[in-house]
Amino acid sequence: MCDSLELKMATNGFTWIDYTIFVIVIAISCIVGLYHGLFSRQKTIDDYLFGGKNMKWLAVSVSLTARYLKMEVDNILPSNFSALSSHSVVGLATEVYLHGSQVILMTISIALASLANYFLYVPVFSNLNMTSIFEYLEMRFNGFLRKLLMLITVATYACILPMCMYTPSLTFSQATGVNLYLIASVMTCVCVFYTSLGGIKGVTWSDVVQLSITITLVIALIVMGIVSTGSVSEVIHRASDGDRLNIFDFNPNPTVRVSFWTILLGSTVTSCVTLCTSPHEVQRYFTIPKQLIPRLIASYSTIYTLAKVLCMTLGLVMYAKYFDCDPKSIGAIKKADQILPYFITDLTASIPGFNGLFLAAFFGSSLSIYSTLLNTLSGIVYSDIVPWIISEKLLRRAPSLIMKLFVVFFGLLSIAFICLLENGGTVFELNYYVRGATGGTMFGVFTLGVLLPFANSQGASLGAIASVLLMGVIVVNNSIYVRNGFIHHSPKSLHTYGCNTTTFSNFTLNVTATPQPSSPEASFWLFRVSFQYFEFMGAMTTIVVGAAVSWATKTKDNQAIHPKLLTPIVRKYCRPVEEAQDHEIGPINETVKHG
Repeated sequence: MCDSLELKMATNGFTWIDYTIFVIVIAISCIVGLYHGLFSRQKTIDDYLFGGKNMKWLAVSVSLTARYLKMEVDNILPSNFSALSSHSVVGLATEVYLHGSQVILMTISIALASLANYFLYVPVFSNLNMTSIFEYLEMRFNGFLRKLLMLITVATYACILPMCMYTPSLTFSQATGVNLYLIASVMTCVCVFYTSLGGIKGVTWSDVVQLSITITLVIALIVMGIVSTGSVSEVIHRASDGDRLNIFDFNPNPTVRVSFWTILLGSTVTSCVTLCTSPHEVQRYFTIPKQLIPRLIASYSTIYTLAKVLCMTLGLVMYAKYFDCDPKSIGAIKKADQILPYFITDLTASIPGFNGLFLAAFFGSSLSIYSTLLNTLSGIVYSDIVPWIISEKLLRRAPSLIMKLFVVFFGLLSIAFICLLENGGTVFELNYYVRGATGGTMFGVFTLGVLLPFANSQGASLGAIASVLLMGVIVVNNSIYVRNGFIHHSPKSLHTYGCNTTTFSNFTLNVTATPQPSSPEASFWLFRVSFQYFEFMGAMTTIVVGAAVSWATKTKDNQAIHPKLLTPIVRKYCRPVEEAQDHEIGPINETVKHG
């Protein structure tokens, strides 16, 4: 008979061994940050934000993988998933358990995004002497776009930060009984400590440790799950019978949750948003010598693919384990995304310390993205906001200290925002709106800049505004549809015939789809478009409107673009900079002027 998740945790107990392992694993991140803070030079902007631009490419690629797995799952999973789904391993494994292996096609998306990044974006950004990616917008267009997108990014990061710490803290609190705010505050202070001291080097090497632990844990769970199920062939057989291996669904309906087209179009653009134009990702390209960037892109694409396959395999093993006795269907767990914690406690009841290791790995994933966002956010504020209010002389005197203070400030701010998450959930809604409405917009603006020589500031500004307005309406209405039950994605078949229990009441509710409303207005198809398409639609709106307005308003003068601001593929189409006067070229930094 399947016990509840809470009962299993209470039975196993969170012993002193679990606490010891948890503390040791988390302490390693602090030690790494402390080491780089004490023994690495952290006096300049390049030292703190870019590690002196001589970091190890393999370590950076592992750090990128850890971050990308986390953020991608935040994008692919619907907003009505609970907090646990924001964790990469939990989210991806649960996705496969419920909906099948189609997410493996996202490895194609990362390959396409990596190629686009290598050929189109990196050649531009890596040749400009920038502290933040937003400086490019002022060089290419004007200061208005730089300020607009920078403020949107700061607001988005400020909303994401508390969620990164809230989700693992909630899990820890449920497993141990420790007060949610206490553990969230302590872990936030830990992360702020090693991030502020260690800079980007401390963040990157902590990522390496955390991802290594997580991957080791996943491999161990896969092996134990296969042994528990019987064999690899039995896992494959059960997954096939349960339709979990059906990868290719060519349904062109844009309201379908996941299909080949949502992955090819939606997920590819989402990958490009993250890898090509996301401030915290582009920052990583500045941490190594330029000649090593191709090696970095190839390595993190490979590591990411392997990590994705492992997470997918874990989901298949979990399904095979509970092939004929789904825990949620009989009420053993309350939410579908608790299936992985249940799976772990089911397999490791006799292994002391495994619960502590699991929670440490769970926290590690969130600490990874949290520390990165803190580091990048401090750099954005330093380069794009602080100059408005602090003299240049003071900025040059102690740049590293100023950025460390901002790390502390945003860390403390995120602790305060956790109260909003618990009491009102308003930050969740704000983050969902901002990311869905603006992620594609930012990518579209940067794409206009690097790919279209005739794109001008009028076109880019109007394209960005049109995109934000359109996607704002779509995302808000989609969120309302989800909350009111107008959008409901039923999982693939789940069975309970193998359970020796008669508690089946939940099963009927789980497999019965929520009826669609009869009102034509309430079921408008555009508001039911798959969340996978949000950033794709936002990017396309920005590019199409921006290109049309730019073409309609183009003049001979505003076509004078410095070649270094365009990707090499289209540079031959731009007007040579020597033919224009400086005032025709627009704002541009000294590196580009004299490059």
